[in-house]
Amino acid sequence: MSLVASIISLLIAVSLLWNTQSVQSFVWFSVGNFGIPISTTTGALNMTLLLIVAGITPLIFTYSIGYLKAPSEQGRYYFEMCIFAAAMMLFAISANFITLFIAWEMLGLTSYLLIGFWQHKPKAQVAARKAITTIIIGDTAMLIAILLIWVTYQTFEFTSLLYVAITPQLYVAMLLIAVAAFTKSAQFPFTEWLADAMEGPTPVSAFLHSSTMVKAGVFLILVLAPIYAELNLLYIFIIFGVVSALIGATNALSEHHIKRILAYSTMEDLALMFIAIGFNALYAAMLLFVVQAFYKALLFMSAGSIMHAGDDEEDLFESFNSTKSKGLFFTMLIGTLSLAGVFPFSGFFGKVAVDSVAANFSSIQTIAVYIILSIIDLISSIYIFRWLFVPMRKASLDKAFTLNVNYRTLPKSMLIPAIILAVFVVLGAIIYVPLTSLLVLSGPPVSISLFDTILETVIVLAGIGVAYVLYVQRKLDGFTEKHGLLHGIFSSENSINSFYLYFVSFVDLVAKGIWQFDHYIDQILYYSGKGLVEIGNAARKLQNGQVNLYVAAFMLGLLALVILYAM
Repeated sequence: MSLVASIISLLIAVSLLWNTQSVQSFVWFSVGNFGIPISTTTGALNMTLLLIVAGITPLIFTYSIGYLKAPSEQGRYYFEMCIFAAAMMLFAISANFITLFIAWEMLGLTSYLLIGFWQHKPKAQVAARKAITTIIIGDTAMLIAILLIWVTYQTFEFTSLLYVAITPQLYVAMLLIAVAAFTKSAQFPFTEWLADAMEGPTPVSAFLHSSTMVKAGVFLILVLAPIYAELNLLYIFIIFGVVSALIGATNALSEHHIKRILAYSTMEDLALMFIAIGFNALYAAMLLFVVQAFYKALLFMSAGSIMHAGDDEEDLFESFNSTKSKGLFFTMLIGTLSLAGVFPFSGFFGKVAVDSVAANFSSIQTIAVYIILSIIDLISSIYIFRWLFVPMRKASLDKAFTLNVNYRTLPKSMLIPAIILAVFVVLGAIIYVPLTSLLVLSGPPVSISLFDTILETVIVLAGIGVAYVLYVQRKLDGFTEKHGLLHGIFSSENSINSFYLYFVSFVDLVAKGIWQFDHYIDQILYYSGKGLVEIGNAARKLQNGQVNLYVAAFMLGLLALVILYAM
């Protein structure tokens, strides 16, 4: 039923292509004269995301048929996945902050349930809690921003913000929305939840990383990019994007978990989209946004198939004989070539489009960004071909005796969606041609020069060569082993988690200090009040009807006034 529902959703999404751009709005509920509006739109940008989500959902559900083994888990799994997909589709067509926030919260809740789907695994529970804790930070920032915008401008509509006067409140609101986007899209300093989310089922990972929640932050900034440009705030996306891309690429290079490698590469991809937005190159960001959905879903499906054939082995270096299944190896190769940026696969156009926006060399800053992007491209090529080469190795005799690897048991329901995605990855390059005419975005259109093409090709070939020497010829094994020098140099997972720990400890310390201060204030007020009560009780006893005592008190008061006046 879930698969049928996803196909119906796809048909509905396709049928909307023949509608002209329109905004539909109705009042959700009213309080007095104030109505809460729900607004949706079928603009080209929104329809692009809607079609990506609607197109990938049936493939994910088909893949899940072969992947999910326990019948007792299927009801809960498909229910949560349907809500997850529905939330992202609602997010895609949101035209105001109320609609967006509803979808935003649904995405957070369902991602928490799906990441922690296997409740019997302690790591899954921890990963789910880390994800929802990080996301709640962004949710709070988003809610404050929405309230600021409403109090200042009395509107929830995105388009209305394009014409409002610039105020300090708008600056604060846009910065808070950027924080919310960073939490959802796992950008620094909110990065580590995304890698830990790999404790969830592989179809969830494929869905999460290709077309659903992590794309929500990028898409929101794409929609609001003209406002950030007007406020001169686009540079923050370059800064945080560069840092996040470096973290993602270096951790992917040192990671050994077969899905966490892809998770860090997603962090890198999202960071590249933010960098393109920071340069106001929205067409380049959108091109990578589209093509990444297909090759990332394909790669995660391939990773899940390797794990399925290898009795759920998660360590890349404990996976062997991936070439035994020609269909699986073919799809792995297509996804790898695309992520690395090999011409003419769709990933090449997405990566080079982003690199080219920093290639104008107009300042030292853009030169530095371009150099960093080139280094990231090299690292990406190395780690993704490592991801391809290592499982190709044949197991030694003693290892083969203890392993239970059988690629013949891979269900067709897991291979067919991957093959379909591989076709989309190959054909996805044609998106480069009509993108400018289909979308109406600010900024320059996508432009890829011959120099960019040659340089990207040289970088990718260099990366393939390094990966081949290190992981096929097995040179410098001590450098590349699980806890070797490579891991020690490039892995920042422990340091980032330590930063989280110290930050939480600092916040806890500050909270305890505030509580202690509040306790002291409470004690001061309590004993002050108690003292005044005692003074009042004592003064009440003086009212005994003796006139002589009243006269004496009057004279003392008069004397005190004379003394004060004399001073």
